[in-house]
Amino acid sequence: KGTIDMAVHSMKDMPTRITDGLAIGAVLPRENPKDVLLSREGQKLAALPVGASVGTSSLRRKAQLLAMRPDLNIVDLRGNIDTRIRRLQNGELDAIVVAAAGVARLGYEGMVTEELEFLPAVGQGAIMVEIRDDAPDIRELVAKLDNRSTRLAVAAERAFLGVLEGGCQIPVGCLGSVKDGLLTLEGLVSDLEGKKVFRSRLSGTADEAEDLGRKLAHELMNQGADVVLKQIRNQVMDDE
Repeated sequence: KGTIDMAVHSMKDMPTRITDGLAIGAVLPRENPKDVLLSREGQKLAALPVGASVGTSSLRRKAQLLAMRPDLNIVDLRGNIDTRIRRLQNGELDAIVVAAAGVARLGYEGMVTEELEFLPAVGQGAIMVEIRDDAPDIRELVAKLDNRSTRLAVAAERAFLGVLEGGCQIPVGCLGSVKDGLLTLEGLVSDLEGKKVFRSRLSGTADEAEDLGRKLAHELMNQGADVVLKQIRNQVMDDE
């Protein structure tokens, strides 16, 4: 409506297709994009007892947890970081998995038990500024905040997700990193139980970020991820 000049979002919350008339004006330097484990007794994931209760609301995290530890009891955990940590501290859960960026921004780094080698959600740890296409002065202003390496890495991740048409109801993870003009992209698709996990990595020039994302998605689909995605979508439709 033109009543504001810009909006600030977590990149992982943005749809893969930006609304007509709007644009990504800047992507800020990325915080740690990884997931971290916080456990009540200071135990790492491998050391948690059989049947331990681990809290997360993310199907992506759940699938990767079960792929490593199928014996765990995954408990649905929602709310802000403070709420999640409170449930851990009051004994409801043995551990929780949350984003490293959120933990760091709220000053809870000292509670982290382990940084996990999970693939994060697309755009996790990145902040973006959304603007209108018809505001060149605002575009010029926010462009000063833009971090090219983060922008390209996230562009590749979003292209990957766009091909898969994934969302919060599908276990999809992806992480890009740019160094010396080279973009490395790793992606994952899993079934809901973490029994079938498709994971692969590609590298290429950073300037071909989106092409690399699409190529990686097609590679996983050719490996069989397309069948898993179809099964999950059918299951979700049946549940609804």
